[in-house]
Amino acid sequence: MMDKVTLGSYPRDDVSWVKDGKIREGRAVISVRQADGTLKPSGEVNLGNFSVLRPDVEVGDELVIELRARFDSAIFERRVTFIASGDESNDVFVSAVGPGAHAEPKAGVFRRTRYSGFEFGVLVMGATTEQGTRVSSTSGPLVDHGPGDGVAAPSSS
Repeated sequence: MMDKVTLGSYPRDDVSWVKDGKIREGRAVISVRQADGTLKPSGEVNLGNFSVLRPDVEVGDELVIELRARFDSAIFERRVTFIASGDESNDVFVSAVGPGAHAEPKAGVFRRTRYSGFEFGVLVMGATTEQGTRVSSTSGPLVDHGPGDGVAAPSSS
């Protein structure tokens, strides 16, 4: 039975980065593990891309997501494994890389919240993982990450 898993770029359009001249880039490549153990590419999402992916999977299928982000001269990488669960209403996770982000004070009444620092990753609905942060109820546009909750250290490369 085919199942629905929805993947999108995180953060999405509710985040505005401060204008500090720093480079912010992110890319996530999604693959589905085949019966023979190989990975079949299923698409990619990029920072600022507002579209979503819905790969064809069955409950129990493994999705492997390669996260790569750049914050100025630092490169952050991570490989995350998700298992399709068939429960988009309860299984919602974020897995991200970067040094972290924090809200700046708002200026004006209608301004979006601006963030310093940087995080990039994926929001995945309908799959579970132990390598991300479960999204339950959040009051702000970014998910709080604790140590080991999905924010990876810079790669050694």
